[in-house]
Amino acid sequence: MKDLYCSYYTNSSDITEYMVNRLGIQENDIILEPSVGEGVFVDKILEKCSNVEIVALDINNHIIPNLKDKYKKVNNIHIRCTDTLLDDELDLVALNEGYYDKVIGNPPYGAWQDYEKRSKLKKKYYGQYVKETYTLFLLRSISLLKYGGRLSFIIPDTFLFLNMHEKLRHLLLTQTKIEEILVFPSKFFPKVSFGYSNLSIITLTKCHNYEALDHKIRVVKGFKSTEELNPLLEEIYPESIQIHYLQQKDVLNNEKSRFILAEEQLKNLLKSETKRLGDVADIVTGFYSGDNKRFVRAKNTNVKGAKNYQIVDESKVYDSNSLEGISFVEDGYIPYVKSSSGYRYKRNEDDWYIKWDASTVDFYVKNKKSRFQNSKFYFRTGIAIPMVKSREIKATIMENRVFDQSIVGIFPKEEQKMYYILALMNSDIINKLIHTINPTANNSSNYIKQVPYKEPDISDLRVIDDLVKQIMLLDPYKNQKQVEELHFLINEKINEVYS
Repeated sequence: MKDLYCSYYTNSSDITEYMVNRLGIQENDIILEPSVGEGVFVDKILEKCSNVEIVALDINNHIIPNLKDKYKKVNNIHIRCTDTLLDDELDLVALNEGYYDKVIGNPPYGAWQDYEKRSKLKKKYYGQYVKETYTLFLLRSISLLKYGGRLSFIIPDTFLFLNMHEKLRHLLLTQTKIEEILVFPSKFFPKVSFGYSNLSIITLTKCHNYEALDHKIRVVKGFKSTEELNPLLEEIYPESIQIHYLQQKDVLNNEKSRFILAEEQLKNLLKSETKRLGDVADIVTGFYSGDNKRFVRAKNTNVKGAKNYQIVDESKVYDSNSLEGISFVEDGYIPYVKSSSGYRYKRNEDDWYIKWDASTVDFYVKNKKSRFQNSKFYFRTGIAIPMVKSREIKATIMENRVFDQSIVGIFPKEEQKMYYILALMNSDIINKLIHTINPTANNSSNYIKQVPYKEPDISDLRVIDDLVKQIMLLDPYKNQKQVEELHFLINEKINEVYS
């Protein structure tokens, strides 16, 4: 169930049992559940060991009466309605280096914080990303653990690699021993399916710095169902399982302390290459009108994503590359690069158009909802890749076009490298690197900038350039087989450069 607090209640018995078993509960443990919800963890803990003390907290005052009634005959459960992230009593516990032997939880993911609360959170969790609640619950809970205390949380896996969580990773790697991280599809969690990331179960022990850095983490991926979780407790591994062992000091030394879960070639590239794509190209996001349904037009109803969009009147389409707009018309449109392409290297035709007469452009500049961002790159020749990831990233050339914010524009600083970088962005190795750097559904410009860049020698550059030029002369729709044959040769050559 999801409520207004962005709580996804833990209704999977396999997940609940696994997490409780991982805690290693002992008699007389003092256990904290910082976002108790319906009490499923409490129930499972009491099944395992009734002689424990449980403190159960939740911000939702509507569920507290039900919980108190549910556990009214259990003397060792203390239920309180409070905001775990800001609670004064918990501040004192944290100042005294913790109190709890165990913490278990399924904290809220992405709950909206009003601006007043966000301001408080920024002060309390200085330097941390406060728009994402699950990371704050994780930080808070670690501060409430005794040294040697254990924690098990089910949370999105984005803390492993997103730039915004770098400081959280630093704390985890230096102040805890991360025993294990399981990564699995969000659909395993009943009624939850994130399009942008997986879920994870993290189990850790609070410790001192000198204990943390030499500790080895076990990361397990490749699960087909939740039934595969509990056999791990007895070291039984299905064939699909992938296990990575990572030393904490090695992860800490990765760029932005990012967890790299990939084959050795990709790990080595990410660690050894000092030059990045952002060093050789400007990488930026594009324009937003503020109201695309009003200002953007589709070529026809067959265009992917064209539902609810108006069809462009071709008599109102103009050839213009002015940042001030088309001066001699009241209602004019220009071709617009938006959304993903069905083909690599070049788009078959213009599918989208943007209103670009002078009065409308003036409106964009003044309108608070519009984003006339990175305008110096409009109408320049560059490379477009979609912001939303697919299994294979299809990069295309764009010339004399404005591009949408759904597109990441790549503009090589040396024009003679244009076709090489276009080929790179369509290659298997770069596709794998992008998915390794940021496995979420988005290709934001900040992550594309971090892609390792290897310079080919002159002969390789000429070969790749020539192959791309051949593709650019072909119709991507009518000559699909030829394009794929040329792409295969390009891909092989880039694998040689990156090997």
